[in-house]
Formats: sequence, structure tokens, C-alpha cells
Amino acid sequence: MIGDSADRRVEILSDDGTLNATWSRFGPHREGADLHVHRHHTDCFYVLEGVLTVRLGLEDETVTVPSGTLARVPPLVVHGFRNGSDAEVRYLNFHAPGQRFADYLRAVRDGHSFSYDQYEPPEDGGRPASEAIVGNMKDVADRPGLHVELLADVDELAVSETRCEHDVKADPRHIHRRHVESIYVLAGELTFTLDGREQRATEGTWVQIPAGVAHVYACTGNEEARFLELHTPNGGYGAHVRGQSEVFDLELV
Repeated sequence: MIGDSADRRVEILSDDGTLNATWSRFGPHREGADLHVHRHHTDCFYVLEGVLTVRLGLEDETVTVPSGTLARVPPLVVHGFRNGSDAEVRYLNFHAPGQRFADYLRAVRDGHSFSYDQYEPPEDGGRPASEAIVGNMKDVADRPGLHVELLADVDELAVSETRCEHDVKADPRHIHRRHVESIYVLAGELTFTLDGREQRATEGTWVQIPAGVAHVYACTGNEEARFLELHTPNGGYGAHVRGQSEVFDLELV
């Protein structure tokens, strides 16, 4: 827990080197971060509820990100964010690779100074603000009872949103040798089998599976499940969704 007040709550979900992730709740018109850049990692926002305002470029252009939408800001793109609406906003924030963002949050909470990969906007403006992507990609994969939509596909991370029906398995039992897989359950219920141990995950649950851990998961609730799936680094997951599975870091066991 980083902070919990009437108009702000921030929780750390992941402190892995490949991915630092947080869950946040901001009250109406709550300010977030001023304009800044990251030099060595990608910053992403997935809005769970409400509308988040992302600020881009030295001109401070504002873009609204509605519920169910991912915004991806590459390194060296000037950006900030706030809740510019009259309603509460809830969102996930992903930093890939992590670059010790979680340690930075802890330091701010505890009144300590700590430097991580965040800098003032460069005088030349950095990379064009147009390189920030707000909105979901169109690549999808469908098979009986399973619909996967690819939201982001860059070297440092891949993100998808999946809908699956009762008793459908996402993939056979497998391991990833070279990357971490993370799941956030948006709705419904998933049951994971991790090295033979079952774990149920309901709405709002974060599950992180290290490299080398055998796993399989199925939609086990009475209703359709929806979840985000992140692979950090990418490991070829985007190609896997597109049907080019031979390049994916996946080994059946």
C-alpha cells in the first residue's frame, strides 16, 4: 500500500524487474504526475473505471482514455496524467521494464529521496507525442469459447484482453523459460494450476507467474471471464496471438 485516502489509493501489484505495476483510484479532478519522460522504459495505463486524462508533449495536449482502453507511452515521449473528470477513475499502471518504479513510490510515501528513470521534459521535446498510442489494437484471435484482443505488442511487453466461457482453457499446461506472465482478472473467475497447486482468482486479482513455473488456467466461474494478460518482456506473445506460435517463448509440459 502506497497511499489510501478519500480521493486517492495506490497499491503496488508487481515489483518484478521486468514489470512494475500498480492499481490506483483517483477522485474527481485529482492531479497525477506533471510532464516528464522515461528514458529506458515504457509507461502504460489501462483504465478500469471512469476516464483518465493523459497529457502529451511540451504543448501539454490532453487525451481522454475511457474505461477498457490502454494508453502506451514509449520512452522519451513527454507525458503526464490526471483525473480531469467529475467522477472517480480507477486504473492500472504498467512500467516495463520496472526500473524500480515501485521503490520510487515507497520512497515518496516514506519521505525519502530516490531517483529512478524519470526526468524533466527535454528542451528538444523528446520523441513526437504522436508516438504515444491511445486505444486498443485490432489484432484478435478467436477459437471456440475464447476471444483474445491484442492491446500492445512491443519488445518490452505484450498486453492482451481475453474473454472466455466456462471451462475453457486458455492454453495447455506450459512454461515460459525467458519471461514473466501476469494476469489481472477484470470479471468472472479463473482457476490456475501452478506446479500442481490450484489457485482461484476472482475479479480484481493479480496473478504473476515467474519464468520456469509450469502453469495452466481455465475459466471456472458460472459467467464469462475477462482478464488482461501481460508478457514481460514480450517473448513473441504478439506473434503467438496472430498465429505465429513458433516464435513464442512457450514450452508445453
